[in-house]
Amino acid sequence: MDMSGAYIKAALDSLPDASQKVAFDHFHVAKALSEAVDNTRKSELHRVDYGLRREIHRSRYDWLRRGSHLSDFARARMQALSASLLDTAMAWMLKEKAREIWHTCYHPKQSTKAWQVWVEAARSTGITALRGVANQIEARLWGILNAMRLNVSNAGAEALNSQIRVMRVKARGYRNKNRFVQGILFHYGKLDISH
Repeated sequence: MDMSGAYIKAALDSLPDASQKVAFDHFHVAKALSEAVDNTRKSELHRVDYGLRREIHRSRYDWLRRGSHLSDFARARMQALSASLLDTAMAWMLKEKAREIWHTCYHPKQSTKAWQVWVEAARSTGITALRGVANQIEARLWGILNAMRLNVSNAGAEALNSQIRVMRVKARGYRNKNRFVQGILFHYGKLDISH
């Protein structure tokens, strides 16, 4: 699930042993980190030489990509801009380190220690957006560790939600809730309608 306080409270109140079952999806952690990188880039954009601003703006999606998916051109552009965007480069590096922790630390004690080191490193940068994510990760570390231990994701549910949204847009809305529910069941309910 996502890291919303309301969801967490509801789960902890209603599920037995919820602290061992609730897992925070990788997507939500990655999203928070990507937003921190982008917000840092935006704040630095106004402090750099005016001549660099267009190139920095063009590099926006480079900073949001994972390192393994960068083209040689994007990597070279990021390296060239790093001298002017020190905080953004640091935030991107820590985003990549968090991805590495998620995908390579499998032992619970190793994972806990790696995340604690990451949180301290993020706080020590002094970057406001990163400190916010570090606080969030520290507070929700138990659920992040559960997700890593259980190897679960809500990607299937998110994909279905996306398909339902597309269905609603294509239909240009529904007259009432009942018809909307019928549309969802018809298209995605996997019902056998051959009878």
